[in-house]
Amino acid sequence: MIELGACRWWLTDRVALDQELLAARRPRDVVDVAGRWIAEALGENGFCWLVKSRIVQRQVGGVVQQVALQGSSYNRVGGLISISTYLAVRDPAVRTWRLAHPHVVAEPADRDLVCGHLLGYASGRANGYLYGDAQDGDIDLTDPAQRVGHLERFVAMMREGVLPWFAEASDPDSIVGSRAGDYTVDPVAVLEWLAFHGRIDLVHSYAERYRARHPGTEQRWADGTAAADEGRPCPFTGDSIRAMAWSATMLTTNPR
Repeated sequence: MIELGACRWWLTDRVALDQELLAARRPRDVVDVAGRWIAEALGENGFCWLVKSRIVQRQVGGVVQQVALQGSSYNRVGGLISISTYLAVRDPAVRTWRLAHPHVVAEPADRDLVCGHLLGYASGRANGYLYGDAQDGDIDLTDPAQRVGHLERFVAMMREGVLPWFAEASDPDSIVGSRAGDYTVDPVAVLEWLAFHGRIDLVHSYAERYRARHPGTEQRWADGTAAADEGRPCPFTGDSIRAMAWSATMLTTNPR
């Protein structure tokens, strides 16, 4: 057994793991073996496989970097077996901070997310262009004979495109202008993480970048700002523009 940080992984007979991947038939089994295979291949980078949650994960400093594997709902024995992948950076300390400052954070406060999106959007460097598409993170494991080759290509993409994504997404100074910051499913979480780090300057920068990337939303931005100025809780579930305006205003006028 080898330990890297908080993550443990075991050296496995690679030939045996390849054979297990080849022999797996049920979609669930294929996904589980694929997760172990990916974690083994990236073990030297500190990753391990969390069986119950189907996540390939490592801890770097105070943050947790994750690749979640999700089998397609169309997967069938003897038919399609496909996996979609999702990236996330989490910080347990920001969850504690959110719970301690409920008046300046968006609901739910009990969350540790920093940022996250489909892995395909982070794959560009590995494919010879700046950014990637959503489907670039999908793994087709339908044909047993091609599974190892497809996973080898996926791991190569991880090293070339996703590991740099993790580095950018895990640093307050670089996340502001990063692919992670632009494509995250929850930009308010990024603002709150920056405020947690005491980087109100970056809260301003990230909010302005986000606003500039969404032209024609001036009224919605004004609505969010007004709600914050009036001391109302963030009421804008499902409207990231208004929520970002509310959050930026609350975090910069009530710094913590």
